[in-house]
Order: sequence, then structure tokens, then C-alpha cells
Amino acid sequence: MNNNASPKDNTISSIEIGVLFSDVWRGVKKFGWVALALAVLLGGVQFYRSYIRFTPEYTAAATFTVHTENKVLSGDNGVSAYSFYYDRETADQLEMVFPHIISNAILRKQVCEDLGVDSMPASVTAACVEGTNMITLTAKGSDPQLTYDTLLSVIENYSSVAEYIIGRTKLVMINDPVVPTSPSNSSEWMKSVFYGVLIGFVLGFGWILIYAMFRKTIRTKDDVQNILNQHCIGVLPQVVFKKYRREISKSLVVTNPLIGNEFYESFRLLCSAVQVSLEDGEKTVMITSTAPGEGKTVLTVNLAISLSREEKRMLVVDADLRNSGIHKMISEGKFERLLLVDNEYFTVEHIEKLDFDLLSFKPNVDSVQKIVRTVKLKELLMTLKYEYDMVLVDTPPCGMISDATIIAGAVDTIIYVVRQDAVIQSNIRSGISSLLETDANLLGCVLNCATGGIGGYGSYYKYYRGGYSYNYGYSKKYGYGSKKS
Repeated sequence: MNNNASPKDNTISSIEIGVLFSDVWRGVKKFGWVALALAVLLGGVQFYRSYIRFTPEYTAAATFTVHTENKVLSGDNGVSAYSFYYDRETADQLEMVFPHIISNAILRKQVCEDLGVDSMPASVTAACVEGTNMITLTAKGSDPQLTYDTLLSVIENYSSVAEYIIGRTKLVMINDPVVPTSPSNSSEWMKSVFYGVLIGFVLGFGWILIYAMFRKTIRTKDDVQNILNQHCIGVLPQVVFKKYRREISKSLVVTNPLIGNEFYESFRLLCSAVQVSLEDGEKTVMITSTAPGEGKTVLTVNLAISLSREEKRMLVVDADLRNSGIHKMISEGKFERLLLVDNEYFTVEHIEKLDFDLLSFKPNVDSVQKIVRTVKLKELLMTLKYEYDMVLVDTPPCGMISDATIIAGAVDTIIYVVRQDAVIQSNIRSGISSLLETDANLLGCVLNCATGGIGGYGSYYKYYRGGYSYNYGYSKKYGYGSKKS
């Protein structure tokens, strides 16, 4: 027993066990249908084999004593004499060679002719009673009468073949065979089905366990710091709306009164952390993630709203040219817009009630791609820095297309969104590395959609208002029609 184990080590072990248990639970929810399908499939196979395809088997047997010809007693009169002492050696030999005798073509042909069939209707085996010259012949087949007749034919004709293998022998019947009246086997289909279902569940759970053991995602704030080696500047809760009989607003903005104080408070803390972390002169902040559905657009909009409430003049740049999530949020919330600038490349609108400006490129203009992918974007952002207190740039996920890595060279710093338990660690590290290779400054990571309890990790903003979960984030199309999940 190790008495030097520290409380910290014990805590880490408890956390690891809890994480594994949570992963298993997630695996059950995600792949439970696999275990159920395997159980039904294997149970059905066993039912088919043991019940539908079950063939009854009948057994007929006869026991003999084996006697060999005695050359001394036979003499010269031509009459064969057999020794009636226990010839155990001959019985043992007969047991070993009987498969060769019964498989002999001459014997099998004779048996088939006797029974009037084309092939042997039953299998015949021989077993010696240990320590004696007694041997038991057993015939097994699906038809009781044919099984019995096969055994009689073998007994009658075997000597024509056995003489050439073990010499002249004589079998003395001890127990006469009888026609079997009931099968010697039983289907036991219920037991077979039970084992099939059990094996299916075991295989399914094995798959779930493998899934749980090899899950390598970011679950906690400590994971961001220890695994990604990045500063975690904020943790945002998963939002769960209460189910009402009437239609309610599910707009994921802090102005929605149904979204809860915890969500609002998390953004207030994030605003403070961002402002403290920014260095003098840093005003343009790019917000990206590894994959779609991690909530970068929701973070961008709500961070802009929260900073505008602190008397900051905010501009949001929608640089996700292929899939604008910002316009979708604004349309769902039915927020009014006031057009401020409209030129051939982009528009700038003021979003009423949210109190920030939105710059949107016109994707139907061919030169827009050139603007985003050249030094012109940097020049545009440099100009905007003097007109606004902060500029937030929403980009496509950096793990899917190269837009984010190109835009990274035009901004002052980057906030990287990591959705809890969503993307494997290696992909996140690869996305961060692609940004750092551009000499970009990474302000830190935001852990998004954090939950607690059996399905979550750690004690974050545990916010449940009953009903169903409304997970923010999106899964879109990137690369002009190539669907990514």
C-alpha cells in the first residue's frame, strides 16, 4: 500500500474514472442501438438455427462381444474356430479401424443396395468398452426406421470388409437394436436465443467501451491548458430552453430573457477577460474554431453585444463568405437593420437593439475573394480600427478551409472556440498550429457548451431549465457545395 499518495493524485484518479464513466454513458447514448441491433441479429440467427432449422436426430445402438478366429483350433478340416475369451486387443483395434471399414466403398455400396437408397442415410460409429472385448455400434440419422435399418445392414455386411483389415472376426450380440421412437437430441432454442442475445449485447458493449477508452476530446478548462497548451479565457454554458405550450423565442443572444442569467453572466466575465488580455493597440479580433457547430458565430454576436453595453463602439465583420451564420441569427431574432454603407464590395448595417454594426461582403462579386485573400483586407481592417473601439471578425472553421489562416495575418489577435467534447484533440491542435504558423497572436481559447452532471465534465455553469436542449452552433456546407458534417 502506498501511503505517500497525495490527495491531488487521488483526485486525478477520481476524475479519470468519472471521465471514463461519462464517456461510457455517452457511448451508450450514441451507440446503444448497435448493441441492441447485434442482440436482435444474433438472437434471430440462433432462433433460425435452433428452432426453424432444427432437425431431430434418432439413435439406434447394438452391443457385441468381439471374437477372432483361432488358427490352432481350426485345424485342417476347413471349419473355422473362434476363441471365446476376451480379445480386448481385437476390440480396441476394431474401434480404431472401424471408421475405415464403414467408409469403405464396398460396405457403403452394399448398405445402400440393401436399403434401396443412393447414399448412407445415417452415420455409424464404434466405441469399445474399456477393459473388455465388448464394442457398441451406434447409428444416428434423421429417420428412425432408416437409422435402424442402416445399423442392421452394417452388422450384416461388415465382415466382408473387416476380414481384409483385422482378419476374420465374429460378433456376438449382447443387446439387440430397436427402432428409436423419440429424438436423441433437443432443440433448446430458448437457451440458444438467450446466448445469442447475450453475445450480441457483449459485443455491442465492447464496441462502446472501445469508443469510450479512445475518446480524446477537450472536456475541461484544465484540458485547454494542459493538452492544448493554451490559456482558457472563458467558459460558456450549454443552453437548455424550457418547453412551453406556446411558441417561444429561441434566439441565442443575451438579449433574449428566456436564455437565463448564467449565459449572460458568462459573457460578462468573458468581456472582462478579453479586455484584460488585449494589449495596447489590439482592436481587430478574429474568432474561429476547428469544425462547424462549435458556436463561434454565437460567441461573436454575443461578445459584440456585451462589449457594446460597456460603451464600446463595435463592428462585426462577417468573413464567413460561404456560410453566414450571423445573418441567420439576426433574421431569427427579427432584429431591424439600418443601412450605413453600401458599395460594390460590402455593406455596413447597424443592428438595432443589439447596438453593433455588421460588415457583410457581397459574395456575388468575384473580387471579394481577392479582397479577403490579399493585403486589401488588412488595409480595410486597419482603417476600421480607427472608426471602432473593437472589430470582431467571424471566419470559417480553420480545420476545413484555408480562409481562416489567410485572414489570421490581417488581424491583431485570435480567439479560438473549442466546443466541449466535440472534436478530437489532434484536430484542434492541428487547427491551432495552422494559425500559429502564420505568426498570428492567439489570445486564448473559449470552452463552449460546457455541461455538468453524468454527461458532462467539471462544475461549470450548470444550467438546465427543463425540457429539451437547444445546442448552439451549426453544421453547414463549405467549399461551394461540398457537404461537411
